[in-house]
Amino acid sequence: MTTALITGTSSGIGRSTALRLARGGLKVWASMRNPSAGKDMLTIASGEGLDLEVIQLDVEDDQSVESAVDSIGAVDVLVNNAGLSPVGSVEEFALSEWKQLFETNVFGLIRCTQAVLPGMRAQGSGRIINISSVAGRVAIPMFGPYSSSKWAVEALTETLASEGKIFDIHATLVEPGAVATPIRGKTGQPDRNSPYRPVAKNWGFSVGYDHAFPSEPEEVADCIAELIENPSPPLRVTVGRGVKQMIELRADHDDEQWINLWSSDTSNFLPTWKALTGDDLTDLSTAPDDASSQ
Repeated sequence: MTTALITGTSSGIGRSTALRLARGGLKVWASMRNPSAGKDMLTIASGEGLDLEVIQLDVEDDQSVESAVDSIGAVDVLVNNAGLSPVGSVEEFALSEWKQLFETNVFGLIRCTQAVLPGMRAQGSGRIINISSVAGRVAIPMFGPYSSSKWAVEALTETLASEGKIFDIHATLVEPGAVATPIRGKTGQPDRNSPYRPVAKNWGFSVGYDHAFPSEPEEVADCIAELIENPSPPLRVTVGRGVKQMIELRADHDDEQWINLWSSDTSNFLPTWKALTGDDLTDLSTAPDDASSQ
């Protein structure tokens, strides 16, 4: 039986993925800092006869990660999902916040990956699926800290894909857009008194529109399940409305054009964005035509 370890499973993408993989016949270890948050998931698993266990794991703690992996034994699939999604300008985001963000989103992911790789090498196979973001491909104002952490995840995963291939270890990036999870409520808002408010307003319209029409975490979970079944998984997979559109939009603009777009006055940004994408960022009542997971 294939054994999967998933981080950050108390809610959102992690929780949905744990249940989806268990329903697909995998032995699932659903990890979280506080195992009491997994009681409802255990109730569901018990009622459906799923092979799912909740285990304590803090991605920021060496001993916690080592203890969890030792108790599990061989891990066939690692899903690095635990993460933070803060907002702030480069100047105003405190250095202590930068360190905390990278400790969770980057070093936590590395810590878990390093813990399972020796076992995967020994068994001659493995899957490591890292949850990135469209922000790992495209940088916009107020998402500098978050994008920086996800760009790091993109780079290390691309490297790992090459290093792991000789041991039949596949590394894949899943790049969602806005997803209806509790992390959205923890994202926060830029300071209304920020000197960067002119560009923060453009960010607000863009992100507010995306969050008005989010994907469901089950879509991401289905994508992860399909990747595990795929004998030759791709390096990158996008999930959610507007993700491919955003990546293509960035590719169609040179650096100066992209910077000028996001730093423009909101009165110019909104009609320009509509002309480029067809999305009226001021209309949150009508779902866009591309409300699919492409």
